[in-house]
Amino acid sequence: MEHRILRHTAGPLALLAATLSLSACGTAPAPDMASVSGTATFRERIALPPAAVFEARIEDVSRADAAATVIASSRLEPAGNPPFRFTIHYAPASIRPQGRYVIRTRVMLGEELMFTSDTATPLPPAGADLPDEILMVRARPAAAPAAPAAAARPGELRGMYSYMADAGLFTDCASGERLPVVQEGDNAALEAAYSAARSGPAEPLLATVVGRIETRAPMEGPPRPMLVVEQFISVAPGQCGNRSTATLENTYWKLVQVGGQPVTLAENQREPYFVLHSTDHRVAGYAGCNRMTGGYALDGGRLSFTQMAGTMMACAQGMDVEQAFHQALTRVAGWRIDGETLELTDAAGGTLAMFESRYLR
Repeated sequence: MEHRILRHTAGPLALLAATLSLSACGTAPAPDMASVSGTATFRERIALPPAAVFEARIEDVSRADAAATVIASSRLEPAGNPPFRFTIHYAPASIRPQGRYVIRTRVMLGEELMFTSDTATPLPPAGADLPDEILMVRARPAAAPAAPAAAARPGELRGMYSYMADAGLFTDCASGERLPVVQEGDNAALEAAYSAARSGPAEPLLATVVGRIETRAPMEGPPRPMLVVEQFISVAPGQCGNRSTATLENTYWKLVQVGGQPVTLAENQREPYFVLHSTDHRVAGYAGCNRMTGGYALDGGRLSFTQMAGTMMACAQGMDVEQAFHQALTRVAGWRIDGETLELTDAAGGTLAMFESRYLR
């Protein structure tokens, strides 16, 4: 009986409304906004100034010959201290399927850049968050103003380079952009160094050059961005992700070897380490049994420790490491960093102690 009444009362307008209702249910409109969340940090064990600001941005880097465009951003004011947890809200309609989008993070103090992410993190699909933490590095101090003739000097580029079939290809570490290399400028030096360093045909090697990106017409096809090498710097085995983010100062350095012997720890034994605080040139650390403090002098590759002192506790474990650690510090004359490893050296360049950098947690 109920079905008959419904059929009887369903006129043209009711049928049209029902049709529109079913159509709307079958093709729900896309959401107006999406979001992506992640975490960023930096390695240095330092407290940020109260006025520091953290910012995370989605950037459009689709065009290698143009500046990146900011799609959306998120800020933490004040930044506080790491890790920085952020969420960026953005409009999915602003993301083109054929475009390239990355997430970059930075810490600012007024107009001064303090920390920044130096590798590009691809924007994940809508609804997904970043699986890995973004590691930021300390920004380099601003360079002195260049002479007018050098004002237009291009920047340094770092990427994976390979050469095959009479053509070089450079994949930029920061943007992931694949750029054919123009055979002019200092390209010949890059090719020669690559040929000497590679272990097999077309093996990608990590290259650093000074260059510029120009849109040019290839032998076939439409114009596209290409790399013009202005100055060859280096080429060697490696990967983009292997770039050292550790600095001598303001980094937590864990002692792993001293006097040619590896440092082994018993269960629950605290690890020996030190931190060089650049603000007052003071040393703070733990030698194996006692805390230690002192001063240091740094001049380029030369390093020395002064007025080192510590508490006077006696320990059942760690005293031998502590004694060797203190003896090594009295002989330090230099230093060098390779990846995330620090070596303290004597006047002849011999290794006195080795350390590994540790992430801030």
